[in-house]
Amino acid sequence: MVQVTPGPRRTRVTTADGAVVTTRFVVVATGYEVPEVVPQRGHAVASTWAMATRAQPRALRPDRSLVWEAPPPYLYVRTTDDGRVICGGEDEGFSSAAARDALLVTKTRTLERRLQRLLPSLDAEAEFAWCGSFGSSTTGTPSIGAVPGMARCFAVLGFGGNGITFSALAAQMIRAELLRLPDPDRDLFAF
Repeated sequence: MVQVTPGPRRTRVTTADGAVVTTRFVVVATGYEVPEVVPQRGHAVASTWAMATRAQPRALRPDRSLVWEAPPPYLYVRTTDDGRVICGGEDEGFSSAAARDALLVTKTRTLERRLQRLLPSLDAEAEFAWCGSFGSSTTGTPSIGAVPGMARCFAVLGFGGNGITFSALAAQMIRAELLRLPDPDRDLFAF
């Protein structure tokens, strides 16, 4: 989608390959790839890394607590049902998937060192490691609703680190918008 042109009753959407779609409503729910027509102020994308150790009986406390070190760069540690320890964090601003992926080995070594310092009796060597991206917002919540200045255009920005959690709420809110029904959460997530 490279252009959105709202009209009195229909909206035209032009794609990058030149195709034109005419519709009554447009709902933008594109993950972190947000078209320019949607306001992005207060939203950012970050890269994050995580690892999992080999299974280790009784690796952490029996109640399977979550450990979270909040000061940046944050670190979290938890266990799986089979006794692996998952450790993640080391977030930084997103530049590209290639740049993020290129740091996987370096970030994994950093996570191993931090995990070993935190839990010295643990075998902190990673058996698996991965990375990804997530969105955050200044409010810690997603933006859901009508796009300002764009009649019949709605967007769901799952930023806030909880996009999956808010997806059901977003579906209910957008449905209410399309059917012109009231929604008690409308103002909480508006752009």
